[in-house]
Amino acid sequence: MNEAIANLTPEAVWRHFAAISAIPRCSKQETAVRNYVIGVARTNDLSYRTDDVGNVVIQRPAGSDAGRTETVVLQGHLDMVCEKNMATTHDFESDPIQLIRDGDWLTADNTTLGADNGIAVAIMLAILELDDASLGPVECLFTVDEETGLTGAVGLDPSLISGRTLINLDTEEEGFFCIGCAGGKNTSVSLPLVWEERSAPPDGTTLLELRITGLRGGHSGAEIHLERGNSNVLGGRLLAAIREVMPTVRIADIAGGDKHNAIPREFRAVVAVPAGTGETLDRICRDLTGVFRDELGAEDPDVKVAAATAVETDAPVRLLGIADSGRIIDLLRAIPHGVLGMSREVPGLVETSTNLASVGVSEGALRILTSQRSSRGSMIDAAAEHVAAPMRLAGGEITFDDGYPAWPPRPQSDLVDTAVAVYTKRFGTAPEVGAFHAGLECGVIGDKVGGMDMISFGPDMQGVHTPDEKISISSTERTWEVLLDLLRALAQE
Repeated sequence: MNEAIANLTPEAVWRHFAAISAIPRCSKQETAVRNYVIGVARTNDLSYRTDDVGNVVIQRPAGSDAGRTETVVLQGHLDMVCEKNMATTHDFESDPIQLIRDGDWLTADNTTLGADNGIAVAIMLAILELDDASLGPVECLFTVDEETGLTGAVGLDPSLISGRTLINLDTEEEGFFCIGCAGGKNTSVSLPLVWEERSAPPDGTTLLELRITGLRGGHSGAEIHLERGNSNVLGGRLLAAIREVMPTVRIADIAGGDKHNAIPREFRAVVAVPAGTGETLDRICRDLTGVFRDELGAEDPDVKVAAATAVETDAPVRLLGIADSGRIIDLLRAIPHGVLGMSREVPGLVETSTNLASVGVSEGALRILTSQRSSRGSMIDAAAEHVAAPMRLAGGEITFDDGYPAWPPRPQSDLVDTAVAVYTKRFGTAPEVGAFHAGLECGVIGDKVGGMDMISFGPDMQGVHTPDEKISISSTERTWEVLLDLLRALAQE
């Protein structure tokens, strides 16, 4: 048994969580974990179906004591965000996630944990194995490729599920019942660049590597309102500060962020600057470290800006000209990031936001990926155009993906009423009920299937989509108990 989950309860939940944590399952690489899920169905003689995009549904028949025959759908996604700190050698294509227990928290070793949404997968598998005659019929829907754009839900064959009551297990705050979420889309740019290849840096210049590290990052929907530092935004400020005192600065490489739904934590650029200016660069980095820490405060107290001599290789030096370098700097400074508007109907709810998610060079062009979210459909498009405008002015080729719909809240529903009653009975206090700024598959599934009564909840998690991700062990046990109470209550209605 994995030592990190030894003696934890519910035993079946943590056993399955440890098993799937040992299976590489980045987005679009879910074959092995799908096979594991199907293996559980076969072992327990349960019927299952799949569709063309790889989603899996496993059916658990009603127990002998169930009074209701309407099927309840449990839903979660198989893939995980694969993020790691630059210093770690972890290979997400082959290495298991190294689980670490820290008091009431389970975390990983310098990588994302995959509790988003591995805990849902583990809970559903435990439900399928559960010997409980009081449960009604259950369908467990395991979707693929949620993290890169909800594509499993978008490609779902609606005939795969028969139930019209859906419980999504992809919410990360215990005691919060989500009944609505934002929709969104991604906006990308490819900016053609002219490179100069040389055997060595130009005379009178030196190559220096710039790094921004120590940021917490986070989920670009759930934590965008915390105004944590975005490494790409700060990287643009760093390059602009250097250009102010060294107008001839030229970019040799640039990279920051990776996933559309993660606030980027680290930034790297290699630049050619006049020789002998190392002390000036060090001063700029020290000054900006202080500025950024002052601005970001307790949300990002460990942000650090540093410069070092670039690693020397025998490969030719590839540099951009001053003009193209300037275009990149100006574009990073111009693309908006963060909260763009708050809801006028739901106090405290972010209505619209955008994330400057990743920047890098591929096939000679600058590639920038951004992600827009809103609970108002018109504002998704408006935010995307807001982001596209500076991209277009810079001469880039803009691409919008198809996006995904919002999930309009339905506060008055039988499922919500039952869930609130069950929670209140168990804990003596009512849960919070509200909408969520992050995108959930409920919006897509509800739009595709129609007639769905839906709710989403889950255990406490922190640092989702970052190597600081962790999940509360005790909260997971309480969430399991609430789910069982809810399924039993629904089976007797």
